[in-house]
Amino acid sequence: MTLPTMAVGSHPVGTGLERQLRPVADDLIGHHLQDWGPILPLDRPDELCALLAPFLSADLTK
Repeated sequence: MTLPTMAVGSHPVGTGLERQLRPVADDLIGHHLQDWGPILPLDRPDELCALLAPFLSADLTK
């Protein structure tokens, strides 16, 4: 994949998604959020949005 990709994981998956995507994603940002529940949008929506907002607003023309 050549598009920017973000992998966000917490308990119990941890960095599993990031490890799976690493071989196929050219531009991958990974976040391992310890002490968060398994359903990030439900358990910590504000913190998740704080990670997503800069990623989604990045200028891809650079």
